[in-house]
Amino acid sequence: MAAKTKPAKSKLTYVDPYIRVKDVARSADWYKRMLGFQIAMAMPNKKSPSFVRMHAGGDQDGVALMIGDGGDAMSGKKATALTRAAISSRKAQRVVTFYYRVDQKIDDFFATIKRKKAKVTSPIQDMEYGMREFTIRDPDGYEVTIAQNL
Repeated sequence: MAAKTKPAKSKLTYVDPYIRVKDVARSADWYKRMLGFQIAMAMPNKKSPSFVRMHAGGDQDGVALMIGDGGDAMSGKKATALTRAAISSRKAQRVVTFYYRVDQKIDDFFATIKRKKAKVTSPIQDMEYGMREFTIRDPDGYEVTIAQNL
């Protein structure tokens, strides 16, 4: 019989999704231009990164996203052939959607996104579950939904 343990008193406070992409610099630039993310960390450097951690707005502990090429950013070891093949197959992109919420002015945000030539996969609309939202696709095929409470 296993010994009983006390539940941890820690609580989850942030989430940093980590996606693997073909071109880290291109993806980082897209998230910067389209959604206003800022690079908080780039390895080995910002000009030619194999990994970046980005955050939205000025708060590095809020909405974040990590983007890598599948290699080991610490050692510089390149992604394995299997990892590169998985990234190229875009299987994750078929089942993963990022769902971000804004606090105000979603219609203005949508107009800006369209001006920037984002690939819109679902136009802005009111949803029966109480959200106003639209969906765009990033350069690697991941869907990104932006929503606001009605």
